[in-house]
Amino acid sequence: MRKWIIMLLIMGFMVVNPLKAEASGPVFDTSDLDRGVVHVHYNASHDRPLRVMITKGDQRYTYQLKPDGTVDSFPLQMGNGTYKIDVVQNIGGNRYSFVDSTQVNLALEDPNLVFLNSIQEIRWASEDPPIQNSARMIGDKTSKDQQIQTVYEYIINNYRYDFDKIPTLTSTYLPDIVQTYRVKKGICYDYSSLLAAMKRSEAIPVKLVKGYTSHVDEYHAWNEVYLNGKWHIIDSTVDAVYQQHGNDFTMIKNPSEYQKVYEY
Repeated sequence: MRKWIIMLLIMGFMVVNPLKAEASGPVFDTSDLDRGVVHVHYNASHDRPLRVMITKGDQRYTYQLKPDGTVDSFPLQMGNGTYKIDVVQNIGGNRYSFVDSTQVNLALEDPNLVFLNSIQEIRWASEDPPIQNSARMIGDKTSKDQQIQTVYEYIINNYRYDFDKIPTLTSTYLPDIVQTYRVKKGICYDYSSLLAAMKRSEAIPVKLVKGYTSHVDEYHAWNEVYLNGKWHIIDSTVDAVYQQHGNDFTMIKNPSEYQKVYEY
């Protein structure tokens, strides 16, 4: 990935005093809190950029939100405890005004449930072609190791890195697994979202991770897969390129070669 993607992560904007409230504000749906996810939508009377800020302690994740009422799902991946969820809207430059907020308390017995959901960065549904294809490939395989290996090998053998896509991207870009599946190419963000969606649909916890690795010069995205009681790093983007060039590689990566910044 190019450095533009950092703007998706480090939102250096200023939140100022709220504007006059609209008749109908953002809707915070916490009906799936027991799965570690919240849904937010806002049918605003304007088209100004919106952001959702999710904070727990000194940690914060910032996401985009469409003003057209589209429902988006956001993970509560910072562990059990109290989360503050804010919606803010752009009022010019890097200045954002507070719109509304809510607080939720997360108390999951199994923290890995968070990493099974369809969320903004890993959007999937059971009827999506790549999800149906994953189910066909898995077939009667009952071993989680085999299931992961099957999908991983499918991706590294059938997808190509899309170098031409980089110059066309904007700071609001989000992966579309159906489009990636159709064109069989993408950037690391696309690879990681696709693998995560396909495995989450099989009830295997998978993270999409952003950060740095010695394998790539730029900001990067990869996966962590929960297998046999541990999280393991899988980088299908790097391995697809290595495969195409005849380089040696292993599916499970050395954690010392990866520096995590954000996880979803």
